[in-house]
Amino acid sequence: MTRTEMIDNLLASYTAREVRSLADRLGVDLYDDDGSHADMLFLTDRIGDILFDPAVSYIEFNKLAEMEQ
Repeated sequence: MTRTEMIDNLLASYTAREVRSLADRLGVDLYDDDGSHADMLFLTDRIGDILFDPAVSYIEFNKLAEMEQ
């Protein structure tokens, strides 16, 4: 399991309320959040980017991680 898959699984275990709260604390704009599944996916993507991959280099990281296995 790659690093981003672990992060995605962790964020997927959060409730919608927890996701919204974390997004709010991180300053993610919630202007169009109607609680839909697509909105929750958008918020978890933004949270993952901010917390774990601010440079958006996860693609290169995954390639290196998979090469080591």
